[in-house]
Amino acid sequence: MLDHLSVQVADVDATAAFYTGLGAVVSKDILTAEGFRRLVLSFKGGGKLQFFQVAGERPSPDARWMEHVALHLSDLHGHIERLKTKGTVFTRELSLSPSGNPLAIVLDPDGRQVELLQAGG
Repeated sequence: MLDHLSVQVADVDATAAFYTGLGAVVSKDILTAEGFRRLVLSFKGGGKLQFFQVAGERPSPDARWMEHVALHLSDLHGHIERLKTKGTVFTRELSLSPSGNPLAIVLDPDGRQVELLQAGG
């Protein structure tokens, strides 16, 4: 199940206005420890969009971690083992997220980061 899509934006306020006009609700608007403004928008029925803005500029390529797709998987460990057998590139091995949930990050065939999270329940 899709958890969220995360992208970089030039203007978080303009982005918030656009998506809230389409029915999204601001569920988080914080400044991260790295100094990025992080906006999370939630939609009725599920799904989230996450946006990052670096003060006054577009983030450098070193900040590519901000742009990713996040998926909840019912068998995270099994998927990780299958991906390793197929030679998938891991940019973050299985570890705990800042909130304490198991996660790993892999690259899809186009080099896009995909955050794999353990589904609850």
